[in-house]
Amino acid sequence: MSRKIVRVGNALAVEIPEEIAAQAALQPGDAVEWVSKGIEGIALVRKAEAIEANSSRRLTLDELLEGIPEGTRLEECDWGPARGAEIW
Repeated sequence: MSRKIVRVGNALAVEIPEEIAAQAALQPGDAVEWVSKGIEGIALVRKAEAIEANSSRRLTLDELLEGIPEGTRLEECDWGPARGAEIW
């Protein structure tokens, strides 16, 4: 099944046929990334974060913090003055 690459604004795009998207379980809005295979071509792969984000289980606070070493002190970060409708 061949498709043409088309220009969309400042990017190139290729249409993914519905049949192939269904076989790969891809849905609109899924996070994917292109992987270069050099001169052989490119591959479209689902991002690992996208697989986790689509799961119905929510992580606990302990699971979210388990990668931070014991005793680490996290300090406040200054992001500069408010620029929009933030409420402080």
